[in-house]
Amino acid sequence: MLMNESHSFNSADVNQNQQVSRLYSIQPIDCGLENVESLTSYISRLAVAHCVPAGLLMTKEITPLIKPKYNFAGEPQGGRLGRTFANETSALNGYGSWATEVVNVIEKLTCRTNISKLTFLNWRKVLSNRKLLKQNRAWYPLCFSELLDESKVLYEPLNWSIEILQLCSTHRTPLSNICPHCEKENSPLAWYSRPGFCSKCRGWLGIDAYRSKFPNLRFKVVKDEEQLHCIECVRDLLCLSPDSFYDDVRVSIASHLNHFSKDISRDKYLCLAQVLDVSVQAVREWCKGKSTPTLASMIKICYKFKIDFSTLFEPIYGVAVNENCELEKNHQDSSKKLVSRRSIEKQTLIKLALEAALLENPPKSLNSVANKSGMHPKTMRFYERSLCKQVSNNYARFRTQKKDERIEGLLQEMKKIAQSLYSKGIIPTPSRIAPHMSNPASILTVESRKKLEQFLQENEWF
Repeated sequence: MLMNESHSFNSADVNQNQQVSRLYSIQPIDCGLENVESLTSYISRLAVAHCVPAGLLMTKEITPLIKPKYNFAGEPQGGRLGRTFANETSALNGYGSWATEVVNVIEKLTCRTNISKLTFLNWRKVLSNRKLLKQNRAWYPLCFSELLDESKVLYEPLNWSIEILQLCSTHRTPLSNICPHCEKENSPLAWYSRPGFCSKCRGWLGIDAYRSKFPNLRFKVVKDEEQLHCIECVRDLLCLSPDSFYDDVRVSIASHLNHFSKDISRDKYLCLAQVLDVSVQAVREWCKGKSTPTLASMIKICYKFKIDFSTLFEPIYGVAVNENCELEKNHQDSSKKLVSRRSIEKQTLIKLALEAALLENPPKSLNSVANKSGMHPKTMRFYERSLCKQVSNNYARFRTQKKDERIEGLLQEMKKIAQSLYSKGIIPTPSRIAPHMSNPASILTVESRKKLEQFLQENEWF
């Protein structure tokens, strides 16, 4: 990467009221375009510009402004950012609280005002957060090689992090998520994250690395119509301004679904559900404007009904949200009986699944039981709230027990190390104990640190 280019500066999106930035005010890449840079990529580039690991930049400069009381003493080199961000660094590219706080801090540290455009923060009123982003990092090797060959800055576009998008929008070929050297997956943001390189082994992720390891590997261009349509929808998503859309997106989507199903005389929800390959309950809520479809479902709606992505957010005026949509209205008695019988059958299946879960050891979470049964947790709660509560309570008690056991195990390990250090004439302190532990980062947890300090105080070592 050319360092002078990675420090490229543009005053257009800089806070003029703040004269000096603590971090380099490097310019985000392709803001407002389909290949706009992701926030995790920008953080990694900031770290490279300052010649430090991304994890060190996060723990020393960014996270302390979000969690002022978080203790990073003893943080090992190469530690996991997941401990700070609850193993959800993928959320940084989304629009949740973490993304909001990190964007605010980085804008303050860099004096830039356009960092929010590297996430989906501007789309929070339009998109559902469910299944929006990949849990692991994805990339396309040829893109890295082309950027390097053209002496351009190595970076990772935001669209690579979108769950539904499995292709490179430029080359129309599948994205990769396995390093050719160590053959491991990467977190969206890790301690040694750097665009174009593996965060585990730090090996090069360009196309030549793959061809060297796998001589017969061929990246074939995908010509599947639905996947290519997905690329077009994602391009619209990233290029269009959500402010230009109708205020209530759910009402707009509902008007389209009701318009498409207006000529269906009966079981409209069921027909739409079969076409879109989703549950009847989900379609019912969409048609009533009660919930927002996932991005994948939005794209599926556009594909099945041959409309542009932006059109989905423009309501069809004159079509009521509930027009011809209530299964309970204008239905024959036979249809009512069919719906009733299906509800009873579903309730029976849910009850059996929950009762079986109560007997399992170790206990499973309600989400796990729901996934295994092919249902949504909300559906299970609707039919069997009491049993769902029992399953959740069982799992919560199990998690608490395991947590207590883990903390007790850590305490015993720390006690042995402390006693060993003291026997050698070394006063035990948390920072001296941590390097000798099997997992040094575990000393950062609040509970284990409190118990350790209590033990040291009892022995007058602290």
